[in-house]
Amino acid sequence: MPMRSAVAILAATTITATCLGLAPLPAVAQAQGLPATSFNVVGSIGNLSMYLNREVPFWNDAVPKESGGAIKVQLKSFTELGLKGPEIFRLVSSGTLQFATTVLNYNSGEVPMNEAADLVGLVGSVEELQKTVDVLRPSYAKFLEEKHGLKLLGFGSYQAQVIYCRDTFTNISDLKGRKVRASGASQQAFVSYIGGSPINIAFAEVQPALASGVIDCAITGALSGYRSKWHESAKFISPMPINFGLAAHLANLAWWKTLDPKVQAFLEANVKKLELSIFEQAKTETQTGIDCNTGAACKEGPPASMKLVAVTPADEALRKEALVKAIMPGFAQRCGADCVTNWNATIGASLGLKMGQ
Repeated sequence: MPMRSAVAILAATTITATCLGLAPLPAVAQAQGLPATSFNVVGSIGNLSMYLNREVPFWNDAVPKESGGAIKVQLKSFTELGLKGPEIFRLVSSGTLQFATTVLNYNSGEVPMNEAADLVGLVGSVEELQKTVDVLRPSYAKFLEEKHGLKLLGFGSYQAQVIYCRDTFTNISDLKGRKVRASGASQQAFVSYIGGSPINIAFAEVQPALASGVIDCAITGALSGYRSKWHESAKFISPMPINFGLAAHLANLAWWKTLDPKVQAFLEANVKKLELSIFEQAKTETQTGIDCNTGAACKEGPPASMKLVAVTPADEALRKEALVKAIMPGFAQRCGADCVTNWNATIGASLGLKMGQ
């Protein structure tokens, strides 16, 4: 790396950190003593804002600059690599991948604990999700290390996951009998509870499935669906938050232990800042997505013309009923007694809920 003055390095660091919404870091202090380190990172969905606005500038700009060029990363989104999503957790666990960001509910059927903080109907905002994640973090990190050989570096989240449909509906109960794309065990349980048929389809395959009528409706983030042009086939949208699409930044534990302790400390501190910036972004994106889909002012591109289906008291009551009667009991059955005990002691205690075993 060409020599640059300390002033220039600090200026570059400040610009990068500001773009990410992070507090600038003292570059010289950060870089001091870091050995040359390079590794591969598999990022989240390649055309969405978590990856484009947060992960790309973080790994490609902030990390190398703030490490004084010591840490270099090769970054690709999982969609660029032709992966479906659910396999990423397993690939990091096995050591095939060194580091990845993955949506946790993608394989919650295999690892129920991955959905513990983001069950359908559990929280109603990104702010509430953030608090729930912080309560779970210590025990979840221990679980990942002991059971799956993974190091938890941080979290992230998409905006509220909402319902897109091809045909008209006025209440969530109208989805009875419809085929609904649902990612994750609790989304699928919710769709089943309201009388729909849950369909598991990879994110990249949803738009053609909507266009062809293979599915009637689909659940994803309000802005994520807009960016992926779901509005070209789905004409009706409910803004009711189903859940939030919690993600985690994970490293293979055996590989992580080979890193120099100074590099580990650098990554732990900075990925936590990445986490905070992703959550801050997610807090505004639900409304942005709804606006873009329904013809309001849209800074993301041409506004679409979907019809907004207002959330009714009956919808809210149905979501709460589903949480108590289907989502929590289903999670308890999948997750097991020890998991339920931990959930009750952490998330349950913080929210005033108790799950039966």
